[in-house]
Amino acid sequence: MSLPKRLRWALCIVGGLTAVLILILAVLALVQIPIDLTKHKGLVESAATRAVGRTVKVDEKIEVTTSLWPSFTLEGLRIANPKGFQAGDFAHMKSAEIRVSVLPLLLGKIHIGTFRVKGLSLALLENKDGAVNWSSRAPGEAVPKAPAKPKEESEKGKWELASDSLVIEKLILEDISVQYRDSSMAEPLEFRIDECSGAALAGRPFALAMKGTLLQEPFSTTVKAASLQELLEESRSWMEIKTEIAGTNLELAGALDLSQALKTLQMKASLKGERLDSLNGLLKLDLPPLKSYGAGGLLSMRKGRIDLSNFEIYVGESKLAGKMAIDNTGSRPVATIELGAPVVQLNDFDVGDWSAEKSDSEPPTRQEGKSKKSDKGSAEELEKEPDTKTGGEEQPAELLSPEVLKSFDAQMNVKVEKVLSGEDELGSGLLTATLKQGRFSLDPIKLNLPGGSLFFALSIKPGREASEASVRAIVENFDFGVLARRAKPDTDMGGTINLDVDLRSSARKLNDLLAKANGYFDFSGHPVNLRAGIVDLWAVNLVAAIASKGDEEGSKINCIIGRWSMKDGLLRPETFVIDTSKIRICGVGYANFKKERLDLTVAPIAKKGEYFSLATPVKVKGKFDDFELGIASGGVFTTVVLFTTSPLHASLRRIVNDKLPEDGQDICGMAIGPENRPKELPSGCRHLQKK
Repeated sequence: MSLPKRLRWALCIVGGLTAVLILILAVLALVQIPIDLTKHKGLVESAATRAVGRTVKVDEKIEVTTSLWPSFTLEGLRIANPKGFQAGDFAHMKSAEIRVSVLPLLLGKIHIGTFRVKGLSLALLENKDGAVNWSSRAPGEAVPKAPAKPKEESEKGKWELASDSLVIEKLILEDISVQYRDSSMAEPLEFRIDECSGAALAGRPFALAMKGTLLQEPFSTTVKAASLQELLEESRSWMEIKTEIAGTNLELAGALDLSQALKTLQMKASLKGERLDSLNGLLKLDLPPLKSYGAGGLLSMRKGRIDLSNFEIYVGESKLAGKMAIDNTGSRPVATIELGAPVVQLNDFDVGDWSAEKSDSEPPTRQEGKSKKSDKGSAEELEKEPDTKTGGEEQPAELLSPEVLKSFDAQMNVKVEKVLSGEDELGSGLLTATLKQGRFSLDPIKLNLPGGSLFFALSIKPGREASEASVRAIVENFDFGVLARRAKPDTDMGGTINLDVDLRSSARKLNDLLAKANGYFDFSGHPVNLRAGIVDLWAVNLVAAIASKGDEEGSKINCIIGRWSMKDGLLRPETFVIDTSKIRICGVGYANFKKERLDLTVAPIAKKGEYFSLATPVKVKGKFDDFELGIASGGVFTTVVLFTTSPLHASLRRIVNDKLPEDGQDICGMAIGPENRPKELPSGCRHLQKK
């Protein structure tokens, strides 16, 4: 049965139109037709200005290219700063291009073939009132809540997500820069992305790789995250971030519970590097040159607080474990650290010539072209307004600068089960460190030393107008054979060392604290098997010493006693004695830390009358870094007289038994510390006492 003629003609027309339509669609799919919308950019600018609440301009072109993969291109976009900020742009973008697939849009899916942004600059500003240019809300203003929609309305037209609901085949970012500056900053902080590429494909993890600079330090970063499929099936996600910057590797990895994502974030974190001071440029600090360092733990972040549990930190072979937290909910950040260690090797903390503070004897360089005042006025000006730049580059801040110490508070407790110095075991230890209101304290450091103990307390508060410091140290019966064996493993040398120090000071500059210090510095050493050797030749019978073969044991050092008082930077010995079996060496004079000069006289005396002795006083005089060593005034003449008349006066000393005990018992048992400070020099030294 054949179709009616009219029906056949109708079917032919419909088929022809369908074929033409398919042909047109095929042409549109394969042939890209650019449509220039630049002449209509005024409409785009007006709509965008109303949407963001600030002026939006398009300097160059707007273009749409038609196909089944249409693209949208925008060039020369500028977004101005809001009112209340300096004139200029909040954002400037050279070009942006996005290419989207049409057919997935019909199914409620977004498939982006290419998303490319080139030459984007963001200037993030914060004014003195705390307002920021990336938000239209005033400081402290709450985020308005959107009115709740009826359930029927909210679910109406809702698209169900699938694993391929969002696909990005190619993400490309080039020449991206972000600058941040607040009202107190002389120079902005800058973050740059030179190149960045990534993709988010269906059923595959999101991946991103970028290279750029942060605070002028090159970095490279890779980011991996769970796919949309994992997100939908498990309601959890994961993320891995790896960054290399300034010779340091930082890794973050963890699973995210989306129901808690806005409240807390937990990730495993690790940090390691070959030299700690490689971070100086990034952190703008002068860090010590510690080698082979690292840290890691479980990082938890919530509003205003960071916690690090299961924390480990190591330097070389020394490892500490514990927890730490940073609380930023108050007026300044507060850090708390609790650490313990089975072993700490002191050799791992060798910092060479590094110091926590730098000399400020030379003022910072001022900008050229400014008028100069008197030297005194310029110095005062520099003291009040220190220049942080030299040669146009910001210099690292010293760890003991007032600005660094006042920027946060901290509390740290460290307990160590074993302290090693090379092969020698020094004992166990406890350290408590506090930083509060700009004052740094080590109080206490306690060590159980071989044969004794150590107590150390330090308090220091640097300031631009005045600095304060105090030191308290007590060492009891430390066996210095540990130190002797480091130099000579098979030595039988030993003995004990005692130390008692109490110094306090207040000065305008940190470097002047010793010049204003008051207190005392006492020490005593009681060696075992430490031979006096050539020291005794200073005051014994030279003829007999040269002719004699000597005894097998020889003379030994009995003790070294020093009791020094300091007043206003002037350090004087109340007792300074080196006692051997045969002679006693005494010292008088001073060390002036205000003028950085010393003037010491050291003189020996034989314990019994000696014939033909050259007991010549020696003087040490000059600057701390440039002193001279020579014979004391009148010493040569006196020595010659005593040498030539020695048969007479030596005989008289022996007759009246005017001699000092061989074992030094009259002096070696002297107590050190604040009590019973001596009012005169000990026996054998009183001839040096000034009348």
